[in-house]
This record gives sequence, C-alpha cells and structure tokens, in this order.
Amino acid sequence: MIQPEIQTKKKIPVKLILLGVIILAGVTLHHTGIFDWYRFLEIGEYYAHTWWFPPLVVIVKAVLYMFALPGSSMYWISGILFEPLFATIIVVTGGVLGAVLAYRFSQSMSKDAADKIQSSRFFKVIRNHSDFATLSAVRSLPNFPHSIINYGAGILRVPMKRFLPSTLIGFTAKGYLYTSAIHHAATADDLSDVIKLHTILPLIGLTLLFVVGKFLQRKLPEQPIEANNEKT
Repeated sequence: MIQPEIQTKKKIPVKLILLGVIILAGVTLHHTGIFDWYRFLEIGEYYAHTWWFPPLVVIVKAVLYMFALPGSSMYWISGILFEPLFATIIVVTGGVLGAVLAYRFSQSMSKDAADKIQSSRFFKVIRNHSDFATLSAVRSLPNFPHSIINYGAGILRVPMKRFLPSTLIGFTAKGYLYTSAIHHAATADDLSDVIKLHTILPLIGLTLLFVVGKFLQRKLPEQPIEANNEKT
C-alpha cells in the first residue's frame, strides 16, 4: 500500500514578524515625538531630590529601549533636573542597560530565523559590516534610532565585546553633549531650540572619525611584526 506523501507546512515566523512590528513602531514613535515628556517632567520636579527618582529614570529609559520605544525624552528629564555629569551617568546607565536588554530580547526572538539564514551570503555581508567602528559611528550619529542598532545587533549575533564598548561610547558622547546643552538652557522659553548645530557638530565629527578609521583600517596594509628588532 502506497503511503500518501506528507506535506510539510512552513512555519510562520511569528516571533520575527512581531520583532519587525516592534522595530517599526519604535522608529515611527521616535520620529513623531508622540511621547509627552513634559508630564513626566512635572512629576520629576517634585521627586528629583529623592533617592529613588534617578534609578527610576534609569529603569524607564532601559525599558523604553528594550521594547524599541523612544528614550530620548530621558535626555530632557535628566538634563533639566540634574547637573550635566550626574545626568550623563543616568542617561548612559539607562541607555546601555536598555541596549543590552534589547539585544538579548531580539536575539531570543529571532533565534530560529537567524539559525536558518546565517549561512547565507547576505547575512555574512551585513555581519561583516557590523564592526566596532561602524557600530560606534552609527551610535554616535545624531537622531539615529537606537532601536535599529540594538535589535539589529541582536539579530546578527554581533559579539557583545564589540557591541557593549561601542554602545558605551555613543551614549557617553551623546549623553554629555545633550544633557549639558539642555541643563544650561533650562531657563529658555523654547526648549525645542536647545539642540542646535554647535551641539551636534561634535557628534558628527566623532562619527566621521570612526568612518575614517574604518576606511584606513581596510586600506592600509598590515605591517609585519619582526620577532627580534634589536639584539641585546
């Protein structure tokens, strides 16, 4: 008796689709500025002196980044309520924590799909261009959605030893420049004009340095290291 052929149905990558929806929603919200950070600021003015409010800002920023939501509002909250150095620590801590959580979240959500496509040429090309210089350059770029970097790095399985330092550099540079500008202009009538060209120029310069560094690293030949340069 001939057994009927069993047709195998392709599983719908539900997790990957959900991950794509989260990224798309996060990028959209990032550019629309739909979150009203003024309301959070009003609450923060009453509790900024308490010991638990700074950790709360860190947690909120981390959770926002984990789910690809815009966390830029925490720059304004921290910059207005705290001194630049302390505000930078808050922003960097929350940003790095959120980036790592987003990295792990996207990594777990895309595991099945990544295992299937990691041998493809496209996957290898994209992964080869996720080096430290490129990650640092994109992370330092003004107004670039961090969710794309965090989730993309998780999907591509970018090594943590490369992802973490580039994230720390990007958030530190942005954090100090943004919170300093916001703090010193906290008495301005229109806070939307605080982040001006002189604030983002250093970030653009830092981005270009990473790009140039990557270009030189690829173009310049490696110099052989002589085992014995001098005889004693």
